[in-house]
Amino acid sequence: MSDFDIAQLNYASLQINRYFAAILLLFGIVGNLLCCLVFLQRTLRTNPCVIYLLIASISNMISLISGIPPRLLSNWNVLPDHTETVPILCKSRLIVLLTSRNIASWLLVSATIDRYLISSSNANIRRMSNMKQAYRWIAIICFISLVVWSESLYCFDANLIGTPLKCYAKSDVCRIITDLAQSLVTTIIPSSCMLIFGLRTVANIRRIQRIRPITMISNNPIRRRKTDHNLTKTLFIQVIFLTIFNIPQAVQKFYLTATFYRSKSSNQVAIENFVFNIVLLFTYIPNCIPFFLYILTSHSFRTTFYQLNRRCVNFVHP
Repeated sequence: MSDFDIAQLNYASLQINRYFAAILLLFGIVGNLLCCLVFLQRTLRTNPCVIYLLIASISNMISLISGIPPRLLSNWNVLPDHTETVPILCKSRLIVLLTSRNIASWLLVSATIDRYLISSSNANIRRMSNMKQAYRWIAIICFISLVVWSESLYCFDANLIGTPLKCYAKSDVCRIITDLAQSLVTTIIPSSCMLIFGLRTVANIRRIQRIRPITMISNNPIRRRKTDHNLTKTLFIQVIFLTIFNIPQAVQKFYLTATFYRSKSSNQVAIENFVFNIVLLFTYIPNCIPFFLYILTSHSFRTTFYQLNRRCVNFVHP
């Protein structure tokens, strides 16, 4: 690869960081804000699963705001990225980003478990799905996530040399711990839990349909039952996207840690930096797409969203 090819690759990486990141930030913030407005509507907000998804949407916005703007503004030469040069900004940005992303992942797990509980034919199990338990688990997840990623205050530092980013884990041990935590705690374990409880939810639904194909669970109204079915389907799709777009970064980071002390050519460094920037942006996609998934897959979400739009139009033009 010639010097011209390397320059072209670096230029392509810069353009992707400029435009793709801007698109992710715009659609992510707008989409999650709309999710919050819909989930706060009376028809949905009494559902424990919706509360999990509401807080997950807020966590998604925090992830996007803490993760994308510093690098985006720097790439557009608007403002320098002080998180790369000021240690306290580097550490605080990473702990906010990683904690909020972890919270969003585990809230999807909680929502999936809630779908499993509500689909059970056992009334005692169904009663475990309630608002009090939802608020309790949200508090527990937020606390544990903050504790897990408090290691960022020690492990991450600014002005590092030879790392993919200047704000990065500063030692081999920190890099391994961070890579494992991001791979296992934020991606692989939550995705596995969602898959397990999702399959068990499907099994519960099929079992009930065989027993009561029309009435389903007798003490649940039809409207609530349709909402539950839509939420279950949507969660399945979110699990798939969460796994697809986070696994590449886990593989990439393990590779970079394993080859950190190897001598690399300028060609290899350019390729690795290009791939790193691509998979880093991929990790923000699951934070951006929930609204569009809900619109496409959930009839109850679409109905509530359209009703909200009509009320807004009627308010502006009575």
